[in-house]
Amino acid sequence: MESTYTIFLATVKENKDSPKLYPLISELCFELSRKKIQRLKDEHNIYNRLGELFELYAKALQEEGLKNTRALNSVIDGLLKASSHEQEAFLYKTIYEKEQLEKSIFHQKQHIRSTLTQMFDTLEHHIESMQDETKVYALSALSDAKLKGIEMLGILHETTSEALLTTLEKGSDIVDTIYEITKNLSFQAISERELSKKRMMDISHTVISAAIEIADEDLGHAKDILEGTINGVREGIAKAIDKFKNDLKFAPTEEIEGLLETDLTQLRKELLKVDEQFMKLLEALAAQNEGISSSLIHEILKEMNSSTAKMMRAANEAKEAISERIEQLKAEAFVLEKTFKEKAEKRLESFKKDVNEFEKIATSKVESLKQFEFENEKAKQVAQEAKKLGFHAWKAAKNMVDGAVKSAKEAMKKEEK
Repeated sequence: MESTYTIFLATVKENKDSPKLYPLISELCFELSRKKIQRLKDEHNIYNRLGELFELYAKALQEEGLKNTRALNSVIDGLLKASSHEQEAFLYKTIYEKEQLEKSIFHQKQHIRSTLTQMFDTLEHHIESMQDETKVYALSALSDAKLKGIEMLGILHETTSEALLTTLEKGSDIVDTIYEITKNLSFQAISERELSKKRMMDISHTVISAAIEIADEDLGHAKDILEGTINGVREGIAKAIDKFKNDLKFAPTEEIEGLLETDLTQLRKELLKVDEQFMKLLEALAAQNEGISSSLIHEILKEMNSSTAKMMRAANEAKEAISERIEQLKAEAFVLEKTFKEKAEKRLESFKKDVNEFEKIATSKVESLKQFEFENEKAKQVAQEAKKLGFHAWKAAKNMVDGAVKSAKEAMKKEEK
């Protein structure tokens, strides 16, 4: 400690008249103190050492006639910086690693999107050479597969728009058909990956925003478009939550590896307010809009205040299923801990290995990916793909509506007899 005192005193004496004296005191205290505590592991010892150093620096300042508030503030700043130096270094390192990981995840998603697109193109090319009847069924199956991966393909907004426009062009059963379209698109997109409040709201925002754009242009059908869409999306959310609940409830423990990626405790909290979040989303969309959709959404919201029962029921049942599963997992922890831990570790190791590989792939493909998003020719291809999928979504929804109407008519005939 004597050498520290000597160095501090000599440096202060030498720079006593410098205009940068106080910043220098702060930096000097930091450097000297950091070296004195860097090998100490116990926090109690670290704090004691820093207290001793404070007294030492204060004594040196007094000797030089500098024992004033500003000088002592500089000492305290230096000591505080020294006390948290290692933690801050670790924090910055973690933040950097997080940013790199997020970047890698983004590039990985882009690569997956590119791979899926190329695979669908390849399959479509081969389907074109098939016989007529097989070709029709194969194209329908391919469209089904694309709709299931609609969010990953990145064309949910465009496909929703095309499906709604096709419904308006056909001009029949508009509300019911739009309801079926948006219910199916929302359900498929939400079910595509892990269930979370953020994903449910993001997907709802995408689908409803597409409907708002069309409603503001087609004033005559605006209410039908928005009612069908909002009720359809709400039903899609309830259906996705129901699916998650059943998967969670009935899947054998050894088959629920996907739960390693889901924070069940957090999801349980989120589900309690999913209906409230959905209405807040609608309020935000209405507030952002200056067209006819704004007032219509507010009207729908008033009606919805007493009609969110299905979503709330699904959320509550899922919450209960999560609670039961958490308790079951706790009870079986002694059996599952090793297996889950090994699987989680293997996933983590595998992901770490993939990060570098995807970084290389992403770097080599980044320009082509940018072109995919922005070039006119590529944009046309996206529009064409969305148009085909939109028509397929309309056709599937219209078949369901027609089937329901037919069943209702047959039931009425039986009653008349």
